[in-house]
This record gives sequence, C-alpha cells and structure tokens, in this order.
Amino acid sequence: METPMQQTLRKSRLWLRRAGNKVAYHAKHWPAGLAKTRNMLLTGVVVAIPIIVTIGVLKIAYHFINDISAPLLAGIFGREIPGLGFLVTLAMLIFLGFMATNVLGQRILDWAERQLLRVPLVATIYTGVKQVIDSFKSFNNMANFKRVVYIEYPSPGCKLIGLVTGQYFDHRLGEEMISVVIPTAPNPMTGLVVIVEASKVIESELSLEDAMKLIVSAGLVSPKRKAMPPAPVIPG
Repeated sequence: METPMQQTLRKSRLWLRRAGNKVAYHAKHWPAGLAKTRNMLLTGVVVAIPIIVTIGVLKIAYHFINDISAPLLAGIFGREIPGLGFLVTLAMLIFLGFMATNVLGQRILDWAERQLLRVPLVATIYTGVKQVIDSFKSFNNMANFKRVVYIEYPSPGCKLIGLVTGQYFDHRLGEEMISVVIPTAPNPMTGLVVIVEASKVIESELSLEDAMKLIVSAGLVSPKRKAMPPAPVIPG
C-alpha cells in the first residue's frame, strides 16, 4: 500500500517523463516544421511580388494621370473630386487620339508641334522624348524585323541571338552586308547594331516570338523542343 507521499512522487515522475517525451518530440520535428514554414513564406513572397508590383504601377499611373487635370478641376469646383481628374485626362487623351487619326486633327497637331519647336528649351525636351517614343514604337513593331539569326561571338561555338533589320551591298568591300540588332537580356529595348557579312550570318529556325521570349526571360523560357529528324537509312 503506497503512502500519499509515494503516490505523489510516482505521479510527479510520470508527469516529468511525459513532459520530457513531448519536448523531445517537438525538438525532433522542429527543424522540419521550421523548414516547411520557411518554404511557405518564400512561396508567398514569390506569389505576392507580381501582385504588389502591378498594384504599385497602377497606383502610380492613376495618380500621374489624375494629377494632370485635378488641380484645374479643383480650381473650377472649389475642391478636389476623387477620380474626376483621372476621367477627364482619359477623355483628353482619347480626344487627342481621335485628332491624330483624321486629316484635320493631324494638321492641327502638326501646327501645334511646329509652335513648340520654336521654343528653344521646350524643343530640345520635346524632340528627345518624341525620338525615344518613336524608337520604342519601332522596336515593338515585330514587322520591322525580318528574321532571327545567330552571330558567332565572343568565341567560336558561342552564338548571340540577332534580329535582321536590313540588307545592302557594299561596293567598296564587294560584300553583301546585313544589319543585325542584338538585344540585351532581360531588357530587349537596349542592344547593339552590327553590320555583318552575309556569309558570316547563321540562319536560325527560331520565330521572332520565341527569340523575344528567350531574351526577356534571360534564357529561362526556352523554345519548345522539336522532334529530331529521322536518321537517314544507309543501304546495306
């Protein structure tokens, strides 16, 4: 027959043993649980970044467009009406687009442009910005690129992706020359223009779309693998 003191000691030892087992179990599985939590956190960050960046860009664009006409409207109505400046600016841009697509509106815009070009500082800024916009428009127009080629650089066996933009014959060199744009990754808006002898240009079977995906993704998005042609049968 156990005395009350012995019963208390036995229960205390049993409780300590169970507590020790629980601590050992959690200590054993803690690294795995921590690693799982870390992986979920990183996955959440990767999923959230495009959403956050998209919202941020849209927010910046909204405030930029809204602030163009919001101060003028605030002076007219005596207070700023949220969203009104944004809608008015969009309406103004649509109106400018309408003018630029018809003959009379194009003449008015040409006249306004000539007046701007008469102001020295304004002319410099306006001309520079317009040239940049025109270059972006030309680059985004895939019809300006004839085909995709490879240029061997910087050493034999290494090849750069190039987009052919033109071709001409150089009488002094006596060679057919090809102008090639070599875009940089991952921003294809910058790059080099090289003139290469036609005999040194390696034709590629990549489409323009596949080439741009390869450049923008820095090689992460590869073209779809095509089946290898069957080996020729050599008669025995």
